[in-house]
Amino acid sequence: MNDTGVMADKSKSSAFFWLILPAFFLLKYTSAIPSATELMMVIATLAGFVILFEYSLQVNDKRLFACIITATMTGIIWAPYNAGAAAFVMLGAGMCQRLKNTRAACTALSMVYAILLMANASLELPSEFLLPALLFCLPVALVAILLEKYRRTDDQIIMQREEIANQARLAERERISRDIHDVLGHTLSVIVLKADLARKLINTDLGACSHELIAIEHSARNILREVRSTVRNNCTSSLNAELATAKTALQAANVNMTALIEQCSIPPSLENVIALALREAVTNIIRHARASKCKITLSSDSKNIRLTIADDGTVQANRAIRKGCGLSGMAERTHALQGSINIHQANGLSITISLPLKGTA
Repeated sequence: MNDTGVMADKSKSSAFFWLILPAFFLLKYTSAIPSATELMMVIATLAGFVILFEYSLQVNDKRLFACIITATMTGIIWAPYNAGAAAFVMLGAGMCQRLKNTRAACTALSMVYAILLMANASLELPSEFLLPALLFCLPVALVAILLEKYRRTDDQIIMQREEIANQARLAERERISRDIHDVLGHTLSVIVLKADLARKLINTDLGACSHELIAIEHSARNILREVRSTVRNNCTSSLNAELATAKTALQAANVNMTALIEQCSIPPSLENVIALALREAVTNIIRHARASKCKITLSSDSKNIRLTIADDGTVQANRAIRKGCGLSGMAERTHALQGSINIHQANGLSITISLPLKGTA
């Protein structure tokens, strides 16, 4: 059952408490036997009121006002014959709690009192009916209105907490999906390249073929370990390790890599984002660029650290880059740290990520 359904059930459960009050209407008949006509009227009134009460649980504010007036008028009509009919007026006042806001509920309660006073001015209602109606309607209804207000506030807090928890679950799923994409995409690309190389070497150089198969085994073990770490949310990447992996992967793809890495202190949170961006960019070069050269540059100043990965691939300058999961994940990680990402197309593709050093640790 969803939160809305739970709130509706709670509202109905508290509202049905008011159905106890018609018992006061029946007190008169514990000591006096009604005539056949009066008995039929009593049965019809109670049946009609139960229908009215159930209807009031299903309608909006405008129709609920009509239900409140009907309940109040039922009590007034019965007032000359049964003082216990004050219960119907109290029930009408109790219905005010179900209005959507406190102001509307108080307005409806004031309307109940106004109808009572006008009816008394014209009909001179019996005091044994009027006094209980006037004295008990206000405190009973106000308590009910306040309790309903607090109940709705509590329900809203619960729903907000559920929504926050749901958003956290969705964010975690997206993180796992993004990280697994980065981990699997890069390593599987390397495995494919090395498997293809091993296939070509199997009949010409068994030693080199064996070396490539060992590298495939090593990559497969690494990817298994990284997937497990990703699921446990403790996956971090080292820039130096990614540079070494990138060089090996690019060599297997016949891409010459040049690295210009400035020696600087990089906060762990930034290093992880930079390393994952490097991994994704290298994966894209291997898969799509058909490049022969790749240049990786890391530089910094007092405010920012910048990573640029450029290749001489065959990307057309006038063709838009389609951002898949990898580039989207790269952008999301960068923006989460208030950084920026720039993709430039000219004689290949260049990706530059800039991350602020201020406020990181």
